[in-house]
Amino acid sequence: MVTKDRPWYRFWEERPVFDAVTFRTDLERLRRFYEVNGYYEAALVYDLEVDEEAGRIAVQMEVSEGEPVLISEINVEVAVKGPDQKPPPLPEELPVKRGEIFREQDYQQGEQILRGAFLDNGYAHVETQRKAEINLDEHNARIRYGAEPGPIAYFGETVVKGSGKVEPELVTRELTYDAGELYSLSKIVESREKILALELFSTVRVGPAETAGKPTTVPMEVEVAEREHREIRIALGYGTEDEFRTQLEWRHLNWLGGGRRLSVLAKYSSLAASGAVTLVQPHFLSRDTQGTLGFRHDQETEDTYLRNASRFLPRLDHRFSKTLTAFVGYRLEYNQLNNIDSDVALALGEIRRKGVLSGPAAGLVWNTSDDPFYPKKGHVLALHLDQAGTIWGGKYSFFKLTAEARKYIDIGWDTIFASRLKLGFADPLGSEKNLPLFERFYAGGEKSVRGYGRRRSDWRAKSGGRVAGVPAAAMERIERGSVYRFRPGFDANLRSTGGRFTFLRWFRSELFDAGRADPLGYRFSVQAAAWR
Repeated sequence: MVTKDRPWYRFWEERPVFDAVTFRTDLERLRRFYEVNGYYEAALVYDLEVDEEAGRIAVQMEVSEGEPVLISEINVEVAVKGPDQKPPPLPEELPVKRGEIFREQDYQQGEQILRGAFLDNGYAHVETQRKAEINLDEHNARIRYGAEPGPIAYFGETVVKGSGKVEPELVTRELTYDAGELYSLSKIVESREKILALELFSTVRVGPAETAGKPTTVPMEVEVAEREHREIRIALGYGTEDEFRTQLEWRHLNWLGGGRRLSVLAKYSSLAASGAVTLVQPHFLSRDTQGTLGFRHDQETEDTYLRNASRFLPRLDHRFSKTLTAFVGYRLEYNQLNNIDSDVALALGEIRRKGVLSGPAAGLVWNTSDDPFYPKKGHVLALHLDQAGTIWGGKYSFFKLTAEARKYIDIGWDTIFASRLKLGFADPLGSEKNLPLFERFYAGGEKSVRGYGRRRSDWRAKSGGRVAGVPAAAMERIERGSVYRFRPGFDANLRSTGGRFTFLRWFRSELFDAGRADPLGYRFSVQAAAWR
């Protein structure tokens, strides 16, 4: 409703003026709301109480929903021409179901799903219809969907429009279809997503070109609008863990052509300061392979040590499907540790304070979540393997394997239930000092078991539990509420957390509980400003 009272927390503002025309429109909108959700006989009664002295109007409303309209019949008719024409398999289920309340959104979505089944199987010219008969006397609805498939069609040649500085070949190489292939809507959608992922265009449209009739070879058209290829990003923020933080990044999204991306990054916080130069080459060796070269220097300030690391990180990422990706890479870095805590040195014995870390890395990620940053459903399975040794020319020698599983469930009320299970195993090859201090497992902090202090294995003492164990396993359960946006660039997120952290020492068969974290953990983050 547009007619609203002034929010209580904005007491300094004038109360809104009551508008009778707007109120009548709100009533019609409310009646329509109940109608589209299956309550065609909803009765709405209202009363206006006028306080002339205060100059206010109090609105009281009462809604009687009545009996809903239920779906009694669903028919799908496909008009085939000739005995040789066979329609594709129809969807196994539609949003509308017999016995359920008739809702217009589900009814309309059912036609789109039916249409998509034909468009995904070569019927580029399919025509669909829908019809619903509402019987208010019997409170039921009969639904009919119809489809005229038309001829089987194939992709034709693709023409790119709107490109200027970007070569058309950069666009066409992202297409997931080839001329002569069976027409498929899902391939068109995937092609558009891949073109947008280049970050070279502000808008992208992929679809059939305008033609007369219903040709069996469908000419395609990609229309793009280019964006600026060079950008500077500046960000300031504050977090409970890293406190004040700032970041400055320069990016060129088409450096020397070919969709090559070059970035120079500098960032600082109370925990880390780093500078990095990264070069990304898409379509390296194959359409679905991306090559990356990274040069960076990092300084990490922990309670137990100060680390300086200069790194060279080449990497290849290959996309097998929309959900499965894999990578292989190499770690070549020089590390130096200073200010090592005396308790840690006493507990672990000899610690290698500096040297070259050299060795391969590999990983797999299976991701079905619906959003890379704020997922609401789906799951993520990740496996990461690191190995370093003198055989690769380094001083450190160890084996490390980590696995992580995440599950996201939308439980309603704008709340997402997110669960995470993370397991890790690391073992030095030879002397204990061959496993670097910075590669060991810790609990605590916003990226581990919340409710523990950063890099703590014991929640009961501020200075206790700083020595890392290996191997280790952590399990975390999170119920994540809504993100409340108070003003642009400001997010606050309160998470209810109840997790246990357990060390597993595989070779000594020891299992001990590190205690239970405080049942309420929090993470507070402010992005004060960001410019592009």
